[in-house]
Amino acid sequence: MNSLNRRKFIQVCGSGLALATLPFSLHAASGARVVVIGGGFAGATAAKYLRLFGPDLQVTLVDPATAHVSCVGSNLVLTGETPIGELTKPFAALSDKYGVELVSEPAVSIDAANKRVSLASGATLDYEHVILAPGIDFEPVSGHDFNVMPHAWIAGAQTTLLQEQLMAMADGGTFVIAIPKTPFRAHTAPYERATVVADYFQRNKPGAKILILDANAAIAGMNRTFTEAFTGVYRDIVEYVPNVTVNAADALNRRLDITREGTASSVTAEVINLIPAQKAGKLLFDSGLVPDGSKFAPVNPLNYASTLAPEANVHILGDSQSTGQAKSGHMANSQAKVCVDAILRDLAGLAPDPAPKTTAAAFPPITRRTASWTTTTYSFDAASMSMVASSSAEAPKPTKDIRKEEGPGWLINLLSDSFA
Repeated sequence: MNSLNRRKFIQVCGSGLALATLPFSLHAASGARVVVIGGGFAGATAAKYLRLFGPDLQVTLVDPATAHVSCVGSNLVLTGETPIGELTKPFAALSDKYGVELVSEPAVSIDAANKRVSLASGATLDYEHVILAPGIDFEPVSGHDFNVMPHAWIAGAQTTLLQEQLMAMADGGTFVIAIPKTPFRAHTAPYERATVVADYFQRNKPGAKILILDANAAIAGMNRTFTEAFTGVYRDIVEYVPNVTVNAADALNRRLDITREGTASSVTAEVINLIPAQKAGKLLFDSGLVPDGSKFAPVNPLNYASTLAPEANVHILGDSQSTGQAKSGHMANSQAKVCVDAILRDLAGLAPDPAPKTTAAAFPPITRRTASWTTTTYSFDAASMSMVASSSAEAPKPTKDIRKEEGPGWLINLLSDSFA
């Protein structure tokens, strides 16, 4: 992707152009109710665009929080470069600007047969369509105390806790990042975390080291970019070790019991960022939308409807679905627009778009002055009924322009498109 095309991509990413000229009227859908559960990138984008293109729809966003804290960009909170407030997006804008009804309590179950959502208070919400975007849940190893070894994989209090630990770490100390097997949210993010913290250590903590314990056989996202970073500018700080299984954690002694290539050992460190294995949100398991033995919910990528309840108008977006697409904020935003388009078509009595595309991108910082980028486009494959990566690209090298302009511009546009 050349510089001009990449800038154009940044300008339109998340702009909803696929929805700009819908070939139908929504008069027949006047008053239809759509309930959206989860206010992350997927849920917020879906609620916003449902109201934009279906102004007569009744759209309700259910989330116990009043704002979303973006995981995208949160690695720079760890080093003090980005205040967490800049990544905190209140849902009030969705209500004030677009007329989305907000319900600030948890949803506890979905009655697909009767098209009804039950809330923690005992209240219920009926719907014509429901969108589930609850994010991720964790499968922690034995002994993992999140208050001692933060995962920082849901942004907010965990992010600031890990930041405090890193800031308090003594010169010459060791920071361990333990990465689970794929799939997990944001495949580039753990390695990005290593680079931004390594840059911080270079400037602020002489002698400090980073040990990456990766359950995967190789770097799971942007392998070339991060391999060059770890063996180049950060070769004296970062040690990357693949094929490591974390068996248990000892929070009191800040120790991980691990196995590598059949050999058991243990690792101790001043600060440990133990990222657990991940699965779909609990609501999906409780509602019978994840098959036995699976971790994520199967969907039809033409409309993101659950394949376990195909006639119930239950749609699943973001990190909880199992289409094989990237799990990231940008991808969640992209999926939401495909889903919204399909719902609007369904309410007008039409079939979904037969050839949807989605896009995911990342602009990871590599040093204080440089950053890189990657983009992947997925296209629907009718033969396999799945989304396949149809094109992908990666920056030839990190640059100052990406760090100063393109990466921040992409994030601003993505946050604005989803929450503003």
